[in-house]
Amino acid sequence: MTATAPTLLTPATDLGLPELAELFNRAYEGYEVPLHVDAGAVEFMFEAFDLSPERSRIARRDDRAIGLAMLAVRGSRAWVGGMGVATEARRAGIGEQLMRALLDSAREVGVKRVQLEVLEPNARARLLYEKLGFRTFRRLEVWQWDSPAAPPALPVDACDPRAARRRVAAARRAPEPWQREDATIDRLDVSTPALRAVRTSSGDAIYRVTDGRASVLQLAAASERAAGALLDAIRGRAGVTVLRYLNVPDDDPAVAALRSRGAALTVAQFEMALEL
Repeated sequence: MTATAPTLLTPATDLGLPELAELFNRAYEGYEVPLHVDAGAVEFMFEAFDLSPERSRIARRDDRAIGLAMLAVRGSRAWVGGMGVATEARRAGIGEQLMRALLDSAREVGVKRVQLEVLEPNARARLLYEKLGFRTFRRLEVWQWDSPAAPPALPVDACDPRAARRRVAAARRAPEPWQREDATIDRLDVSTPALRAVRTSSGDAIYRVTDGRASVLQLAAASERAAGALLDAIRGRAGVTVLRYLNVPDDDPAVAALRSRGAALTVAQFEMALEL
């Protein structure tokens, strides 16, 4: 019988952006939500989400990369920005090895809290995270709205994204997920035309438009009606063909507004955290 080659864990700095993109795609092959990235998308994740290649880990066997676990760090907090193992190497404990190495890496730089999201149907991964000490603290949803919007039910005006951010922060009732929190918005440079904002008398929304897709980044509204007016205004903007809202807490007024407009719930995730 041929012995299985040992698994070697190394920093993600060992791979260039094209190689990391290729590994991401292999590691997520066959998952519930298809993922395909290129070098540009990986570079964007590094810049916008503070992914640290020095603190992230790659699994190798026979000098071939077979898995990855990416860590983003912001002060005393960290986020797992991707973890997966290539099809041919799954069910061999490599995911657990990667996660334990990632947590050790986080401790080395003084991280006190690590958070992540796991797809609702991915019970196997959730069990692994629970084994490592992670606990679920809320459910997040990803929504996509393709159908045309009706005129907003309330007056909505365009406004300065910086001013909208201050009002959203003041009205915030729960933390934003990592991909949409204030530090992420900072990386996107609010001075660019791609970042826009709208407001009503009882709410604000900040969004970004790329290739006809409006991505809602932050939204604070006092009611479902106010949230719906903001979403209607964004979806109704000239050139916007799709509205997407990533990782919205399932009790947010925007969820009810999107549901009533026939938007599609594309995936749900559990947000989990571990105190180190």
